[in-house]
Amino acid sequence: MSNSDNSKMTLTPWKKHSITILLIGETGVGKTSFLDLLENVCAGRGADEFKAEHAREADSDTRDRSEKPQLHRITCANGSAINVIDTPGLSNAREFNEEHRRALAYFIEEQIDAIDCVLILANGTMERLGVSALYALSVISTMFPRSIVDNIAFMFTMVSSPLHSNLARESLPVPVRNAKILAINNPLAGWLRFKKALNSDDPPEEEIREELREEIKSNYDKGIKTLNSFFEWVDERRVQPAKEVNELYGLSNKMEALLSDVTARLSQVETQKTELLKLQQQIDAQKQIMKIHEQYKSVIIKHFWVHEGTEVHNTLCCAPDCYRNCHEDCPLGFTLDRDNIGRNCEVFSKQLGPDGGYICNECGHSSNYHQHYRARWVQKEVQEVNEDQHAKLRYQQAQTEEERARMLEGHIGMKIKDLDATVVADMEKLGSVCEEYNKRALSGGFVRYLSFAINLLMTYGDGGSTEARERISGHIKALERKRAILEQAAKEREARGAV
Repeated sequence: MSNSDNSKMTLTPWKKHSITILLIGETGVGKTSFLDLLENVCAGRGADEFKAEHAREADSDTRDRSEKPQLHRITCANGSAINVIDTPGLSNAREFNEEHRRALAYFIEEQIDAIDCVLILANGTMERLGVSALYALSVISTMFPRSIVDNIAFMFTMVSSPLHSNLARESLPVPVRNAKILAINNPLAGWLRFKKALNSDDPPEEEIREELREEIKSNYDKGIKTLNSFFEWVDERRVQPAKEVNELYGLSNKMEALLSDVTARLSQVETQKTELLKLQQQIDAQKQIMKIHEQYKSVIIKHFWVHEGTEVHNTLCCAPDCYRNCHEDCPLGFTLDRDNIGRNCEVFSKQLGPDGGYICNECGHSSNYHQHYRARWVQKEVQEVNEDQHAKLRYQQAQTEEERARMLEGHIGMKIKDLDATVVADMEKLGSVCEEYNKRALSGGFVRYLSFAINLLMTYGDGGSTEARERISGHIKALERKRAILEQAAKEREARGAV
């Protein structure tokens, strides 16, 4: 604790010299007013000395759409510090974007050593959390380890007590249902409204003024009591190292990269398998075996696109069926921020696409489909037909069309089994990483996050323009594909008794 004079403190001093709070609150819950209240009471000001510290438009929808995480540093009268991580991007669910997770992860990695508390502001007059708040919680629950659950608190705004809130604990998402719950009817918001009324052309009469002063004084006393209770609770929380958040996000990135690789291979394997099955049908129909054999060789001598590790990072396209290494050995420092890649990687033009990303000059896709990987797309040719010389010789020495047909049928069957084995191996690897992630993450499963993202996009798409609906439809299909692959990997892993 600082040696500064505690007598200047409006709040009861706490033991920790520095407290870091991750603040979540959708538009309209009074997040800016809450930040102002913290600034004022930590500075030791009384209710009649309150002043606005942050611009009112900070709660506006326009700013929320454009802003990334911000750090507000509040110095208390006794020298202790409060660091508030504001998350405006999470306030606007209509702009659902994986970049929200990336931006927050990047911000924490660059600027935060530890987190003491995740504080969710929610409108206590509503019966349920808004879609934006649920989205923000789903993002947080995929990024933070299970241990953070004891450091999560809800602050119901616009009500003076949790008992006066319409928000029931039972309506909260399961992972945070047992979180600490407080309530505050922000006295600063009332004070600012009071000052505005006094300066209006039709100020309230003295009797009404006195009633408002008494209401503000009552809310101030209750607010200080609530904040004291909150900081006393935070003071007792075990600090959550940011390193754990970074590790978990790194694991989810590993899963995303593996998922991208597996998705690409599954698509290519399925195409090859379909062609082989057609050849089997031609054999059954007793068509020309020599011609089928030539087709078979052309089918199995295929180039498969796969990730190959590199010592440097490259800008790769992740759009479906696009295997472009758009910028190898990218000089831009490794980043998880796709907007940063779009703005500063020289391969992108300044032209914005319909999804708000920058257009790649190499592949034509948006920067929102690009990512830094320490890997690159490469084509690997599979030529088993040339490797098995004995099988080739036996085929050539076969005396009849029937013998050749049966031999070729056997080769095709073995190749299909090999392809199936490749899929099983991919699913096992993906399932293993997914299971490790699920055990560590607060959400308990990445599939849940994908499901919520899909539902959210569907909700937004219902009311959007034709162009927006088409764009969102593409996002939904991509997420549904990811979800289906992860669910399949989990089922196959469970069937083998690996879980």
